[in-house]
Amino acid sequence: MLKRVVDAAKHLRKQQPVYQPWTHGDSTELRNLTALSTKSDLDVDTEYSPHVLSSDTQSLRSLKKTRVQRVIGDQFAGWRFGALQFGVWATIVFLINFIVTIWGSTARSNGVLLEGDCGRVKRLNTGLHVLINILSTILLSGSNYCMQCLSGPTRSEVDQAHAQGIWLDIGIPSIRNVKHLGRQRIVLWMLLAITSLPLHLFYNSAVFGSLSSNDYLAFSVSNTFLEDADCRNCSTFPNRNMTAVYTGGQGYGYSSYSFLVPDIPNILSNLHKDYKSGKLERFEAAQCLDRYATSIQSERRHLLLVAGETNFPAPADNKYIPGSHVYWANPFYSSAADEARKASDAYAWICSGLDINRDVACSNRFNEVRSNASAWHVGPYCKNASGTSYSCGDGGFINLPVEYCLSQRAEPHCRLQFNTTIAIIVTVLNFVKAVLMFLVAFRVKDEPLITMGDAVATYLEKPDSTSKDMCLLSIHDIRHSGYQTGAREWRDLRLRWKDVASKKRRATTLAIFACALIIVICLLAWGVSSLPSGTPRSLADLTKLGYGTVDPRTAITGLPNNLVLNAIVANSPQVILSMLYFSYNALFTSFLLSYEWTTYAQKKAGLRVSRQPIGSQRTEYFLQLPYRFGIPLMALSGTLHWLVSQAIFLVSIDFYDLEGIPGSSNGISTNMMTCGFSPIAIISVIILGVFMMVGIVGFGYIPYRRGMPLAGSCSMAMSAACHVDKRECAGETAAVEKVQWGVVGVTENGVGHCSFSTGVVGVPVVGEMYAGHKDGI
Repeated sequence: MLKRVVDAAKHLRKQQPVYQPWTHGDSTELRNLTALSTKSDLDVDTEYSPHVLSSDTQSLRSLKKTRVQRVIGDQFAGWRFGALQFGVWATIVFLINFIVTIWGSTARSNGVLLEGDCGRVKRLNTGLHVLINILSTILLSGSNYCMQCLSGPTRSEVDQAHAQGIWLDIGIPSIRNVKHLGRQRIVLWMLLAITSLPLHLFYNSAVFGSLSSNDYLAFSVSNTFLEDADCRNCSTFPNRNMTAVYTGGQGYGYSSYSFLVPDIPNILSNLHKDYKSGKLERFEAAQCLDRYATSIQSERRHLLLVAGETNFPAPADNKYIPGSHVYWANPFYSSAADEARKASDAYAWICSGLDINRDVACSNRFNEVRSNASAWHVGPYCKNASGTSYSCGDGGFINLPVEYCLSQRAEPHCRLQFNTTIAIIVTVLNFVKAVLMFLVAFRVKDEPLITMGDAVATYLEKPDSTSKDMCLLSIHDIRHSGYQTGAREWRDLRLRWKDVASKKRRATTLAIFACALIIVICLLAWGVSSLPSGTPRSLADLTKLGYGTVDPRTAITGLPNNLVLNAIVANSPQVILSMLYFSYNALFTSFLLSYEWTTYAQKKAGLRVSRQPIGSQRTEYFLQLPYRFGIPLMALSGTLHWLVSQAIFLVSIDFYDLEGIPGSSNGISTNMMTCGFSPIAIISVIILGVFMMVGIVGFGYIPYRRGMPLAGSCSMAMSAACHVDKRECAGETAAVEKVQWGVVGVTENGVGHCSFSTGVVGVPVVGEMYAGHKDGI
C-alpha cells in the first residue's frame, strides 16, 4: 500500500508544468512565467464531487485518518466529526442535567438542596455555577460550531447565487447566507439559534443561593445583670416612651415598641439563661462592631452590650425597666434589606451614641465609631408620647458605654435552592440541542464550503465560469465598481486589515458597541445616583461594595418577587453580550481569513479544509481562527460574560423574626427576591468594552502583505482567483498539492493571467496588464 502511495505521489509531481520567465518590451522583468506543459491523461475538466476520488488520492486520504475516524468511517470525517463530537458531549451534558433534575425535584422538599452554613452554601453555589458555565459553554460552543457549518454554502448554492448576481460568505459566521441555504439546513440553523436564547436566560438560575437575615435586639446591660442569679425584673415591660432611636440621614426609625413588648421579657430571660449556661460568645467592642455592622445578619442574633456598673444610673433611677440592670434596647429588622433607603440605616443602633446628623446614614458614619471602638457609646434620644423631650440624660441622650458584648449565635439558614421548572426547561432544550447536533452529523448530506481552503479547492477542481477573466477581482471592486472583463492594470495598494470589511460594516459594529457602552454608562450613573443619600461614591468606596456581592443598598427596587422574571432581568445582558460578541468575532474572523489569504502570494502552502485532508491539505483551525487569536478571544469572551454576571445578579434573602421563625417581626415580608448590581463590576465591563473597541480599531490598521487582491469572505472574489492554467494538471491534483497565487502565464497580446497554481508563479508587476473583470453581477 505504502509503495503504491509513493508511486502515486511521484506520478502527480511529474504532471506539474514547468514555467519559463518572459520579458516585456523595455526589458522590465515581468516575472510572469509561461507554462511549457506536458500533456497528460489528467488534463480533463472533471465535475466536482467530494466523494468521487481516484484510488491514489483515496490512499493519500487513508494515511491521514485518525484511529477514531477509521472506526466511524469516511462519512464522519472533517466537520461532521466535529459535529458528532459535540453531539456526544451534548448527550453527556443532557444526562447530567436529567439526573440532577430528577434528584433535585424528589430528594428535598421545596427545591432546597442544602440548608445550613452560609460559607458552605456559598462555596457549593460557586462550584455548581462554575460547572453550569462549563456545561453551557459546551452546549453553546457546539451550537455555534454547527450553525457555522450549516451556514456555509454548498458549491451548487454558490453557483446559483453567482448566476443571480449574488455573492455569499465563505469562512466566517454568516447570517446573510441563511436565506440561500437548503430548507433542511435553514430549519436546523434556526432551531439551534432559537434554543440558545432560553439557555442564556435560565441555565444559571436553575440553581441559586439564598441568604438568611435575622431580626435581633441589642440590650445595654451592666455587669450586675450577668451576676444576678435570676433575671431581675425581666418580666417588667419596658418604658414605651423611650421609643425613638437614632435615625441617621434617612429619618428611618421605629415609632413604637408595642409589638415587641411581648417578646422583650422572654428574649431577656433567654439571654440571661444562655449566659449562665455559657452559650453566649464574648466579643470585644471592635469585634462586636465588625460582626453586627451589616444590613444582612446571617450568623448572629440577640446580643448584650455590657459595661461596668459605675457607668449606669442606679436601678431605682432606671427609666427603661425600673429596678433592673437593663437600660436600653434597640431592634434590627431584617426586612430593612427590602429597601435601599432603609437598609443603609438598618443597624442605626450602633451609631446611636453619636451626635445626630440627619444628612448621613449610620452605614456612612460607621468608621467614626469603629476607629474609636474603646469609646463606643449607645443610647436613645428620648421623648414622651406627646412628642416633647423626655429627660433621660444630658441634652436628651443617654450615653451608655459598651466595653464588650455577649452574642447569641444564629442557627444558619442559608439555602442552596433548585428550581425544578427552570431545570426542566433547560434539560428539554439540552435534549433538543443534542438531537439537532446528531442530525447535523448524520442527516446533512451536503458538503458546505466552510473554510477559505474549501472554496479554493472546489474552484481549482472545477472553475466557476461566471468569474472567468476576472483574476484581479477584489472585495473592494465588488462593493464599488461592479465587474468588468478585459485587461486591467495591477496596482499594488497598501491595504490594512480593516479594508476587508466595508465601512458600513465596521461603522455598524463599532456603533453597536458604542451604544451598548453608552447604555451601560447610563445605567452605572443611574445606579450610583440611586444609592442612599450620604453613601460615599468615590471609586475606592464603590470598589468596597465588591463584585457580585449582595448589598441591599445596591438592590434594584420595584422588581416583582418572582424567580423567573428576575432571572430574565439578571441574564438578559448575557444574551445581548452574545449578540455583540457574534458581530465582533465575525469581524475579527474576516481579518484573519484575509491574513491567511494573502500569505498564498508569498509562498506555497497546503489548503486548510474542513473535510478529511488529502495530500498536502491541512486541517482547519477552529473555524478559521488561529489558536493564538482564538484562545485569547475565547478568554476575553469568558471574562466579559463573568464580569456581566457579577455586574447584575439574582438576590434572594429569607427573613427570620425575633424568635427565629421565617418572616420579619415587623410583618412586612417573609423574603426578598430581586436583582442587585455591582458598580465596580459595571466599571470593569466598561473598561473591557472600551479595550475591545480600541483593540478592533488598532488591529484594523495592521497592514496586509502585498502582492494579491483581497477577497475577504466573498465567494465571487475567491472563485476569480482560481482559474488554473488549462495546461496545468486538472481535477483534484491541484487542490491537494501545495499551491501559491501569482502570475501563471501571458497571452500572445502581452496580457498576463493570475491564479492559484501548484507550479512556479510570478509576482504581478505594478503597471502591467492582467485579465480584468466583467459587468452584470
